[in-house]
Formats: sequence, structure tokens, C-alpha cells
Amino acid sequence: MKKDTIYNLATNCKNISDSEIKITKFINSTSISRLVTGNISLFEKALEELCEAIREKYPTIHSDLKKHMDEYDSNRLLHQGAIDATLDCLIAIETPSAQSTGVKKIFISHSSNDSTIVNAFVKEILMLGCGFKPNDIFCTLDHTAIRTGDDFRNEIIANMKCCDFILCFISENYRKSEVCQNEMGAAWSLEGKRVIPFKFPNLSFNEIGFLNVVKQAADITDKAKLDELYKELCEFYNIKQEWISFNQRTTDFFKTVNENQ
Repeated sequence: MKKDTIYNLATNCKNISDSEIKITKFINSTSISRLVTGNISLFEKALEELCEAIREKYPTIHSDLKKHMDEYDSNRLLHQGAIDATLDCLIAIETPSAQSTGVKKIFISHSSNDSTIVNAFVKEILMLGCGFKPNDIFCTLDHTAIRTGDDFRNEIIANMKCCDFILCFISENYRKSEVCQNEMGAAWSLEGKRVIPFKFPNLSFNEIGFLNVVKQAADITDKAKLDELYKELCEFYNIKQEWISFNQRTTDFFKTVNENQ
């Protein structure tokens, strides 16, 4: 029997999450709580198969996903969101049509050590907030799978050239990564690209080097800047603006940032 592809395994996990896992909200006089229930064992079994399949190709994603699985019972709500975001990104980079055409709208450059926050941005802001599909986004999830030299030029530059927008997520981890610095340099060298740097809250503007000089960097928790990005993307791609939905997504994204800083 033919072995399932990573795309099929990730899609299966996502389908199980959507159909079998439920998040129930409880409201009492003093607080609001949410409980994750459903066929947890089926979900975990599917995730274990996926983890084994991505071990060699995406070692950093494998490690991050395994961590969320191991700690799942300690905080199901938090880890469910992180796992779902990782599944969305895996599906995006493994989608057959995306691999064959290479056509993306948005390029995401970030350190794999910041994947929880960046995955939440992709999911909440770009996909659920703006309505982009996984095929529209190229996310450099696993830098250990990208070698230097020709592989860097072929895999990174080619995808950057196909995109309209390049979003760089600057953190302390990003600043220490040679691959991330190469990506950022390549982004600024390309003509006709809208490069937008977002810095993490624990990094000051004067710590992000030349980006501070060009005064284009924004804090990822700056609601006004995210609103500007939303309006720009909607106008550029002729997307109908749904502010009530987008405002809720930014609230959910900020919660993830606060929980992981």
C-alpha cells in the first residue's frame, strides 16, 4: 500500500480537529472558561502518524509539534490552537498545487523558534481575518531544512519573487539566525515588493538595526498597524472588509502573543 503523503496526513489531522474536537464555552457569574473535548485519542493517534512522517523533512516542526502534543493535557485550549496553526502551515507548504505552481501572495520570514506566535499570525490575521487560503502563503517554517548556497537561492529567492508582500517577524531569535538575516537582506534587495517588518514586543525599535532607520517596522501588538495592514491587503486583493470578524481575530492573536512572551 502506498504510504500517505505529509499533505494527506496533515489534512487528515485537520479534518479530525474540525469534526471531532469541540471547544465549549462556560460562563458563570465571575468568569468565562473554555473546555476542549471530543475524540482526543483519535486526534492524538493521527498526530503521532504525522509526527513520524515529518521527522526527517521538518525536524524543527516535528520538535515543536511533539512538544505541544506532550503538554496537551496541561492546557488543551492553548496547545489545540498551536497544533491547528501548525497543521494549517504544513498543509500550505505541502499542498501539491502550491508546490507545482509556486504562486504565493505573501511570504513569511521568521525564526522557527518563534513558530507559535507566527503560526497564530498566519492563522488568525491572514487566513481567518483576511480570508487567505493556505496556498496563498509561503511560510519558512523550518530553517534546518534549507541549506545555504544554491538551495537558499532556489527555495527562498524563487518564492520571494512570486510574492507581492514579504512579512519579516523580527525577534531576538530572528536577529541571531544567519538564515533569517539572509532572508531579510534578500527581501530588501528585490524590486517591486512590499516588505513589512514586524517586531516582537520584547524587542525595542533601536535593537532592530537598519530597519529602525527606514522607519517601517511595527510592533506585532500594535492594533493600529495591524488595521493598516488589513486595509492595505483588502484594497490590494479586492477583499471585502469585515471589521467585526477581523477585530475578534486580532484579539485572539494578541492573547497568543501574551501567553508566549
